[in-house]
Amino acid sequence: MKSSSNNIDMKVLTGSLHHQTAITDALKCICGDNFVFTDAETLYNFEHDETLDFRFPFDILVKPATTEEIAAIVKLCNQYRIPITPRGGGSGVTGGALPVRRGVVLSMERLNNIIEFNKTDRYIIAEAGVITADLCDYAEKMGLYFPVAPSSSSYSFIGGNVAENAGSINSCKYGTTSQYVLNLEVVLASGDIIWTGANVSKNVTGLDITRLFVGSEGILGIITKVVYRLVHKPAYEVSLLAAFESTAAACQAIMAIKASGLLPSAVELIGSQALRLTAAHLQTSMPQVNEYIHAHLLINIQEHTETALLDVMNKLETLLTAYTAENLLVATTAWEKDTLWKLRFSIGAAMTSGGKKYRDVDACVPLSILYSYIQQVEAICIRAGIQVIYFGHAMDGNLHTMLLLNEADEQHILQQVLREIYQYAIDNGGVISGEHGIGLLQKEFIPMQFTAPHLALLKNVKQLFDPNGIINPGKIF
Repeated sequence: MKSSSNNIDMKVLTGSLHHQTAITDALKCICGDNFVFTDAETLYNFEHDETLDFRFPFDILVKPATTEEIAAIVKLCNQYRIPITPRGGGSGVTGGALPVRRGVVLSMERLNNIIEFNKTDRYIIAEAGVITADLCDYAEKMGLYFPVAPSSSSYSFIGGNVAENAGSINSCKYGTTSQYVLNLEVVLASGDIIWTGANVSKNVTGLDITRLFVGSEGILGIITKVVYRLVHKPAYEVSLLAAFESTAAACQAIMAIKASGLLPSAVELIGSQALRLTAAHLQTSMPQVNEYIHAHLLINIQEHTETALLDVMNKLETLLTAYTAENLLVATTAWEKDTLWKLRFSIGAAMTSGGKKYRDVDACVPLSILYSYIQQVEAICIRAGIQVIYFGHAMDGNLHTMLLLNEADEQHILQQVLREIYQYAIDNGGVISGEHGIGLLQKEFIPMQFTAPHLALLKNVKQLFDPNGIINPGKIF
């Protein structure tokens, strides 16, 4: 296809070395020779994230240091119709940051500064490449608290968390990322830079563009700075472990907690298969793991006074005795808490040990049907001959049901299993994804969730923000 200096086809970077060299030189002029890469060895590490074994080769990696550099890069890519894929810490599990149309990958790793901390107005401004755990630690050292840190907090970036509207084990008390985003600096596909909101607690001035970008999975523009609302961290915290002889009893206990008005910071369900797989992987005796126990509830309580903490503990203990005769384990020290939570945080390693693979089903359903959903998923998987384990954010209805895959599992069987699971969730008021997003992995199931007019509206929004389709193309729909 013919190209001119003013209109290079979007296939330029896969077809013409001359044009690739010209684009590479232009990118080096923007952010420096040392931060633009085309060698296969460097690019290799950015071809994948944590999504199964997906890998997508691309053409140029660029590591800008400022919003202005990103704006210039995006403007260049938009001019020449070059796909550009923003990438955070690479912690995604649905392929949301994979360069499926080749082109340019824009790493946010150098935008890693905390810009401002305002204790009076209780907010923090940070660049999108700040590691989540670093932001959390900084906020706590300054006397405030950011309560929504996903399991990947030690390496995920806050920009990616905003793009995915990340949740955490604390979401049943504190909500998800969206509840804490006051304002965003964003580079649009045109290269223009905007702030989406304001650093205030109330704002109905114009359309709420901020909420549109939160959870947009990077397809509308590139988030460069985040303003998070912060809260005061409760001074008292305790962890509880309740063991049950049946999953049904554990689910009944979860609904009773919800109905009681008590508000633990975390209520994590671990099913029998996850208990046994992980205990075997750890090769050590774990609390309340034996042949009679088929489910655990891990409960975290955070309160501002010791009196309030003891009151919630006592009420929970009384409530739980109606559903289990097992002793309730209580952890108050850091060592005790680590002991209770060790199994929960080792499930991922157990699932992948020995090179095993799994498919994470991230559906979210109404709490009232949680046990029915578990039963349905198990029945579907038994019919298909696929092993399933489940664990996770039970009181949110966002239980992770993991399909363990063998080399012999045929793709069409897996896809049919997923369709049946998702259809049951949707038919009962649920959604395909509670926190991991759609990205590339889940996009074929999106038409199950939305009507044609709804889906057309979403595509029109994408078209409005990115008329040339260059920003993270090939994702969601």
